[in-house]
Amino acid sequence: MSLLKKDSLLTHILLMVGASVLLVTLLIYGLDIYTRHGDTVKVPDLRGKTLAEMQRILDDAGLKYEINDSTFSRTAIPGTVREVIPAPGSEVKLGRILFIAINGFHQRRQTIPNYKDQSARQILALLKGLGFESVDQRVVPGGYVGSVVGLQTADGKVVEAGTQLPIDTKLVLLVAGQVIDTLGLDRYIEGYSSQGDSTVVRTTPATPEKKDDGGISNDWW
Repeated sequence: MSLLKKDSLLTHILLMVGASVLLVTLLIYGLDIYTRHGDTVKVPDLRGKTLAEMQRILDDAGLKYEINDSTFSRTAIPGTVREVIPAPGSEVKLGRILFIAINGFHQRRQTIPNYKDQSARQILALLKGLGFESVDQRVVPGGYVGSVVGLQTADGKVVEAGTQLPIDTKLVLLVAGQVIDTLGLDRYIEGYSSQGDSTVVRTTPATPEKKDDGGISNDWW
């Protein structure tokens, strides 16, 4: 019986083992209570609900939420739920945070970069990267071939660098290049000039003058 005396080594070992078992038991039950083991709820289908409706449903279900994405769509009702993660119908624990994506109230806007005299290919790629999907190109005279001369909206309004526009705005990139005249030679007539002056451009030699007797004058030679 001397082994079980108060100051014996075996007594200390037994006390340490008992304390360890008690601590592990408390940890297991404590974690079980903290994580609400076995206390689950199904994620409700919130798609198409307004924010107020979503809030009420989640409060009743004992769930929390966090809005992590907002995307504008012209075909969806602004401010309604677009997507829920975890997916509707999933089993989650009470108090779980759901990640909500909503339909935004306004289209995302981006700032137009400095484009003057830059490479058209580079600016086009930059605008696409910012989210502007509808960007046409128009060749105009002036500047270095392939460089950007200007930027307009589809209705002809000039867009300056630094302007903020919705990313669904239709843009027209004005690119310097050789403009081919498609109007034909009839355009080049006496008294007409694209610069507004009276420059004469002849496309064919003058018709030889004929004499009254049917002979041909030698003056045009």
